[in-house]
Amino acid sequence: MPYLAWEEARKSGDWHRAHLTHKDTLPADLTDAFRNLVQPHLAPREGEIARQTTFTYLRLARVEAHQHPHRVYYVFPTNTSPQVLVLPSRQRTWQITAAALGALLVLFLRLRLVS
Repeated sequence: MPYLAWEEARKSGDWHRAHLTHKDTLPADLTDAFRNLVQPHLAPREGEIARQTTFTYLRLARVEAHQHPHRVYYVFPTNTSPQVLVLPSRQRTWQITAAALGALLVLFLRLRLVS
């Protein structure tokens, strides 16, 4: 996830907090991938009597639309309503970077030829 999307979700997202012990079940709204990451850490290890953890999580959707191939939409819940953050796609970011570097190269060559 890009830094801008992460930062916006961190500031205004409606994060959920779960406090679990080794006897508790994971929240039902977790994805299977996240569930598989967390589950092994809840079981007590050798020499431990019990284990507990607290984690925060946020449901997030990353959407790409065929009508807008150079945009990526990040949707996450806030306290009032879902928020949509629109960012350029990775391909568009590289295109913008290449254009800016090309313009700088032309400017540099022009200045070198003039002097």
